[in-house]
Formats: sequence, C-alpha cells, structure tokens
Amino acid sequence: MRGGRSLASLARRNLERKTAELLGCLAGLEWVAGVLGALVPGGRPITLMFTDIEGFTGYAAARGDGAAVELLRRHDDAVLPAIRRHRGRLVKRLGDGLMIAVPSPTEAVKAALVMQAGAARARVKLRIGIHTGEARSRDGDLIGHDVNIAARIADRAPAGHVLVSETVREAADGLRASVRRARPLVIAGAKPVPLFRVEAAR
Repeated sequence: MRGGRSLASLARRNLERKTAELLGCLAGLEWVAGVLGALVPGGRPITLMFTDIEGFTGYAAARGDGAAVELLRRHDDAVLPAIRRHRGRLVKRLGDGLMIAVPSPTEAVKAALVMQAGAARARVKLRIGIHTGEARSRDGDLIGHDVNIAARIADRAPAGHVLVSETVREAADGLRASVRRARPLVIAGAKPVPLFRVEAAR
C-alpha cells in the first residue's frame, strides 16, 4: 500500500505541476489576445522590442551550425527569463532575434537592461531596439509603421546596447540608468525619430 500511495502522490504532484503550467500558458495567451485585440489605430499604445545578435550570419558560416545553435541557446538563456519577469510576450522569432510585446515602456527598458547584463555574461553580442506606438494584428503577427520603426531602431543599435525612441526615453527617467542622445533615425517621407542610448547606471 505504501508503494501505491507513493505512486498516487507522485501522480498528483505531476498533475498539479501540469495544471500550473497550463494556467500559466493560458494567462499568457489571454494577455496576448487582449493586446492583439486592442492594436488598432486610436487604440492604446503598445511597446515593441526587437533583439538581434550582431554578426550571427558570419559566426554561423565560420563556426558551423552546432556553434550557431549553442549561441542561440545562450541568447535565449539571457533574454527569455527577463521577458517573463517583466510581463513581456514573445510575438515571434526572427532567425537570430525576437519580436517582443511589453505592457509598458518602463517594463521594456527594465527587461532590456537585464537582457544586456545576461548577454554580456554569456558572451552574446546583443542589440536591442524599443519603441512605443500603435500596431495592427494580422494572423497572430503585428504590423504597422511603428512596428517598422522598432525594428529599424534595433538595426541601428550597437552590440551590447539598448537604443530607444523618444517616447520610450521618458520612461527611463525614473530608472537607475544613464541616457545619451544618439543619431536620429531618418525614414523617407517621415519626420526623423529621435533616438537615445540607455545603459545601466554604474
């Protein structure tokens, strides 16, 4: 009977763990559904973050697929916990980078600084760009001018740094971080977007 009770107890604990994981996933999906449902012109703004590994293509070509996969694993170890901790949601993977939706600019900046600290320890040359604006949902993806701006900001970010738009910079004022003006992002047919480099205060 003792063995039977042990097996029953183990099965119950496994069921409780699986239930907790499922509820966590459902909560995440509910958040995403709420965000996607609100992403229409005139709706509440959303903060978007893009990450990218500098030099990934050349690294993969020189080191091989196995080394590239290991680099992506180190990237995920540095980035994914910060996303969860600051209530962000992974929208999609973009090869060696991520597109992330975050509920506020402040949480996005906090998460980005944690990511960069983890990436430095993991020897990952991480670039991060953040912008707040509007977007539309389409087949589970996010599209729109502000999405494109966020992606372009990440492209401009130097390795090991966080680059943000002016709408996000204001959120960094209350954080222990240093903010420096960077060269603005110039987009044809639109006003230049002021950019700022955010670093953890030392």
